[in-house]
Amino acid sequence: MNFVTSLSSLFKVRLRIHYSWIAVVVFITAAVITQFSTNYPFLQRVVLGAIASCFFLLINVVRMLIITFFAIKKGAIVKSDTVFAIGGVLEIEKTTTFPALELLLAAVGLLVNLFVAGILFSMYWGMASTGSIMIHVFVRWLAFIYFMLSLFSLFPGLPLDGGRILRAILWKATKNYNKTTRIIVWTGWVIGIAFTIAGIVLVITTRQWFDGVLLALPGLILQNAATHQRRKEQNQGESLEPVESPIVSTSTG
Repeated sequence: MNFVTSLSSLFKVRLRIHYSWIAVVVFITAAVITQFSTNYPFLQRVVLGAIASCFFLLINVVRMLIITFFAIKKGAIVKSDTVFAIGGVLEIEKTTTFPALELLLAAVGLLVNLFVAGILFSMYWGMASTGSIMIHVFVRWLAFIYFMLSLFSLFPGLPLDGGRILRAILWKATKNYNKTTRIIVWTGWVIGIAFTIAGIVLVITTRQWFDGVLLALPGLILQNAATHQRRKEQNQGESLEPVESPIVSTSTG
């Protein structure tokens, strides 16, 4: 399959933005408005919040498309992508997914995260002595949030990159895709609950709402994404192995 064919197949993939992005956009915008000094005009902070929200959405969409391109390049038939703030879920047809592909897609996702975080931190350091102080602080804030989300993606639960890596290893060892997927999906759900509870406790005990929501929101999204993937697996018939199933799901954290 050549580059042109892969690119053509990519544009035929159905892309979905999950509704959890509404909460993410509200949180990011509110965070920028409240975390930046009130010496800056309110409208200016609102604009920066909107820019930050669009940035995170755009990066996640581009990241998902890059991962999907590599999946198609390796022969996978991708039916649709669902983009979450913490990653995404690909629906892949028939026997076109396998453990090595899972590891490859996870590696691509991690490399994209490192690349984006590296660019942001480089911009921050490069602007240390030049440019607007507000833009300098804004870029540092973006770099910090993206870096934290990148670390979060390493946890071993679907649909995170760490979960896909663990699923690929267990799938290779057990030869059982569906059982492995159930285990990792439930792991992701439990991790999501743990982060949500930790965030709520942090808000109650320290009144640090930003730090608390920063913990709780990814947890809620992970819990929701894990539930989303579990339902997809159930709808597609969990009793069947991928070699017999018309469509299987793989995740990109």
